Amino acid sequence: MRDLEMAFLGKIAASMTHEIKNTFAIILESAGLLTDIITLSKEGSFPHQEKFQRVLGNINEQVKRGVDVTSRLNQFAHSMDEPLAQVNVPSLLEQVTLLMRRLAKRRGLELKAEASGQDLSLMSDPFRLLLILGSVIENLADSLESGGEIILQSKGAPEGATVLFEFQGSIKPGWEKSLQNLISSLQEILEVLKAKLAISSPPDKQGVILSIPAA
Repeated sequence: MRDLEMAFLGKIAASMTHEIKNTFAIILESAGLLTDIITLSKEGSFPHQEKFQRVLGNINEQVKRGVDVTSRLNQFAHSMDEPLAQVNVPSLLEQVTLLMRRLAKRRGLELKAEASGQDLSLMSDPFRLLLILGSVIENLADSLESGGEIILQSKGAPEGATVLFEFQGSIKPGWEKSLQNLISSLQEILEVLKAKLAISSPPDKQGVILSIPAA
C-alpha cells in the first residue's frame, strides 16, 4: 500500500512540476519579447528604457532560478516511480545536496558532494535512499555549529557502495546519541534496503557512513 501511495504522490508531483515549468517558459518567452522590443526601439522613444531592461533582466534571472528548483523537484518526484531501479550513487548525492542546500545555508553550513571519479551504480530504491541521505544531512546540520561543512563522498564496496558524510567544524555535545535516535527511527527502511548506518571509524574521516548493498 505504501509503495502505491508513494507512486501516486510521485506522479502528481511530476505532473505539476511539468506544468510549472511550462508556465515559466511562457514568462521567459514574454520577457524576451519585451526585451527585444525595447532594444529595437529608437533611442529616446521608450521612456525609462534602462530601468525596464534592468527589471526584465531580474525577471529572466528569477525565472531561470525557478526552472532550476522545479527541475530538482521533478527529479525527486520521479525517484518514487519504481521501488527498485538502477541508481547512480554520485548523481544521487548531487541531487540530495541540491535539495538540502537551502536547509544547510539557513544553519550557516556548507553542503557539497564530491565526485567519486567513477560510474558507481547499483539496483536499489532511489526514494528510500534519498530519504536516508536527507535525514542524515538534517541530523548533522542540527548538530554542527554555524560555519561547519558537510561533505558527501561515495566509493565502491565489494557488494555495493558506501557513502561517507564527513563533517568539519565544531560539533555539539551529544550528537552521537542524536544520530543513534535517527538510526532507530530509520531502522525499518534500513532493513528493507539491507543497508547499515553508523558513526564512521578510522581509517574513515569523522562523520557518518552508510553502507548500501546492491539489491
